[in-house]
Amino acid sequence: MLIQQLLNKQQLKLNLLRQQSQQQQQVLLLRKQQWSQSALTFIGSTPGVMLSFSAGCLFQLRHNSAVKVLRSVVGFRWISRFIG
Repeated sequence: MLIQQLLNKQQLKLNLLRQQSQQQQQVLLLRKQQWSQSALTFIGSTPGVMLSFSAGCLFQLRHNSAVKVLRSVVGFRWISRFIG
């Protein structure tokens, strides 16, 4: 009798945790869909297209020495902001 009560109690806890997990999964799925939608909206906007084009141009010039120097200077400033 006592074992059966303990099993029932554990089963209720398991069911509760299962429901919470399902709700969390649904929330995560909705957030992922919202993030994906906002990313697609940004990519289609003027700033997104400009950013994509600029990144493509820089990628084409990634072996250029001037671009390498610029990247190292910007990277150094970005890191020094967080350190200093």
